[in-house]
Amino acid sequence: MPQGSWLGQLSFIVLIDDLEVDCPIHMFVHDTTLTEPLSVQNQPTYMEHSFQQLQSWANDNDMVVNLNKTKEIVMGHPSKTSRLLPLQLSSGHIQCVNSVELLGINLDADFSWNSHVAAVTSKATQRLYFLKQLRHASIPLPQLLHF
Repeated sequence: MPQGSWLGQLSFIVLIDDLEVDCPIHMFVHDTTLTEPLSVQNQPTYMEHSFQQLQSWANDNDMVVNLNKTKEIVMGHPSKTSRLLPLQLSSGHIQCVNSVELLGINLDADFSWNSHVAAVTSKATQRLYFLKQLRHASIPLPQLLHF
């Protein structure tokens, strides 16, 4: 399939329709998110088992989970989540991060908006700089409005 085509997205959704693991799963086009709510501080986590199910399903369906793009984020108060260890797999471990971008929104482990605000501010600054450079190049106003 050509990358970016509607047919490519639809076929991918059809291909992953039978994906099932022992935890809540959220899928949007090519993003798959496994979640596990832990309500008690010393509650055991089964995410490693769920991720192994995902990898097994991917192998059975001739797909590969890109471990370089796979991230783990443990959300909650640091005193309650610090005891959790990174996911250990036979092929290595999943990188545990404090912030992750999911569907265009940056989520912080402590539920703050710091990384999202920083990303939006950075993007706005880059675009304003671009417009400023065009203005210095004497681009006419109607064309500047286009950009």
